[in-house]
Order: sequence, then C-alpha cells, then structure tokens
Amino acid sequence: MRHRGTQKRQRAGSVMRIFVDSSTLIALARIGKLYILRTVFTEIYITDAVQHEILKEESPDAEAFREALDGWIRIADYEGNPVELRKYGLDKGEASLFLAAKPGDRLVLDEANARRYAETKGLNFTGLIGLIVASVRAGRLTGGEGLEIINRLATGDFRMSLELYLWAREEIEREC
Repeated sequence: MRHRGTQKRQRAGSVMRIFVDSSTLIALARIGKLYILRTVFTEIYITDAVQHEILKEESPDAEAFREALDGWIRIADYEGNPVELRKYGLDKGEASLFLAAKPGDRLVLDEANARRYAETKGLNFTGLIGLIVASVRAGRLTGGEGLEIINRLATGDFRMSLELYLWAREEIEREC
C-alpha cells in the first residue's frame, strides 16, 4: 500500500532527511518554539499520518502547523501498512515514519517504544532534548535559547525525567 501526502514532496537525490514525530512537533508548538526545527534543519519531513495527528481540529496549534506545512515541513510518501507495526507499540504516525525512512535518514523520536524499534532497525534517531543539546553544541541555537526551551518543556506537559533535564541543563551551560 502506497500513501501519498498532499504537501510538497521530497526531492529526488536527497542525501539525508530528518523525520519528526508528532510528539516533538506538538511539544515545541505548545511552547511557541516550533520554528527551531527550521532553524536547526532548514526543512523536515513527516508523513500524512503525522500530519493528521498534528492538525486535529481541537489543536490550538493547528494554524502554526499549517503555516509550517506551507513552507518548511515536507510530506514524505511511505509504503506498507502502519497498522502492522502496532505489535511493536507504535502508533500510526510513528509507524508511518519508519515505513518512510531510509538508511541514512534521521528520526526525532521521544516515545520509548519508537526508540527501541529504531535501535533494532539500525536507524539513526535522537530525542527532542538531545536535539536541543546538539543544536547548542553546533551553534544552531544559543545557550540561552536552549535553556529556555528545556525549561519551558520541563514546566509544561512534556515528559522528561529529572535526570535528563539536569543532564541537558549541564551540557548547555557548559557551552555558554
């Protein structure tokens, strides 16, 4: 089964694509920082299944997502049925990302089941907090921006252990 998104397609010959799950997109949109993904990567990829998750009618962030979809978020096609991956504890959006990703692509995932699945498949991945730390190290975000983001995520409804928060804070402060 081949699924096609309705937005801009990936370009043939692309080297590496960055696939982002809905939980990362929603967490950043809720704190008004969705744009940092564009700052860090220029463009990112999702699937139509992730698009459906982020554009739910009741979402207060739907307008920010629509604007990003008109600009720097691309919809990638995938082959296969995401429902078949439910046995690994993946939701439809996460499963569709795995069906779209190719070797050499990178996934931004925070759910434990999705990260375990990526490991078993030998795929490159990072979580949102690791992404923020790496972006500060690479000079894509300032230390102040990185600290603001992790602090706002920690005080919101983003699930993060105290250990992870303290590690990220220490790493970012080291770069300042």
